[in-house]
Amino acid sequence: MLTFKKRLWQSRIYDFRYYSSIQFAFIDLLLSLITLFCNPYRICRKFLQKKGAKNIYAYGETPLSTYKRIIDLCDVNSTDTWIELGSGRGRGCFWLSCTQGYNVIGIEWVPLFVYMAKWIKLLAFAKKISFECKDINSISLPKGAVIYLYGYSKISLDIPHGVKVISVSEPLSGLAVIKKFWVRYPWGRTTAFLQTKL
Repeated sequence: MLTFKKRLWQSRIYDFRYYSSIQFAFIDLLLSLITLFCNPYRICRKFLQKKGAKNIYAYGETPLSTYKRIIDLCDVNSTDTWIELGSGRGRGCFWLSCTQGYNVIGIEWVPLFVYMAKWIKLLAFAKKISFECKDINSISLPKGAVIYLYGYSKISLDIPHGVKVISVSEPLSGLAVIKKFWVRYPWGRTTAFLQTKL
């Protein structure tokens, strides 16, 4: 049985194959360098403590291999706009934009993450991506969007008909499940749900 740290390192080694995109390689190495001085888990924990949240250890990142599995199984194409609710440092958003060519919007409520992601976007000349510092319950969603979220079973979004919603661990109430499939995270496997409003 692989330990959490071994799985994390295997995932990181697997991610090097995406360094064929020089832009993403630069961004990922820059994110790794910043992480040496600004630990994202600590940043999120301190932010959640100030907010008075019950679970102050809610931060986590989706592995790139999991993003790849999701976009392949959910038939996401380059004309869709990928909206990630809870984008964190933006690593997955950058990967989707730089290596897959998607228009990406990262929504995050931790201001320091959004500030860092916007700064990296400018340094890397990443054009098809934007980051917004908002509460996910206060955004309006365009048609032709693919929404990805992890761990938000009780959100109140007005989701237009035909928008694809991909949630992890639990389906969202009020949406029809089209497909469910397993996905892997450093801590183990879980189920992802592709949903839409019919």
